[in-house]
Amino acid sequence: MTREYVGSVPDPEWRKLLTDALDRADEFRAHMPDGDGQLSYGRAELMELPASQVRPWSGMRDAIEIVGPMTPAARALFLRLEVSVESFDPEHKLWDYELMANGTVLLSIGDYHDLMIDVPE
Repeated sequence: MTREYVGSVPDPEWRKLLTDALDRADEFRAHMPDGDGQLSYGRAELMELPASQVRPWSGMRDAIEIVGPMTPAARALFLRLEVSVESFDPEHKLWDYELMANGTVLLSIGDYHDLMIDVPE
């Protein structure tokens, strides 16, 4: 499998890609500053998910990675928070995250809407 940059896609296509990735994922990894602010949207909800863990993230200074299993509660949270990559309010959108299966990134979002997906070779 290879990761491919897709960018912003129309919402119907986004919902299908997100739903498919959530159905296959066994873990999520969300990245944000270690503190409040616009890039930290969803932090409290992600940290409240059962078995979620917080650890330092090397992708940005003073940042954290929230990691957890893709439980039904986590899946429902991502579906509720990630409505669009086409039109959104940055103060109400996850900034950077990955949906994983067996250690492989299935879908990643960076900078709110930079979408990458894992595609078969």
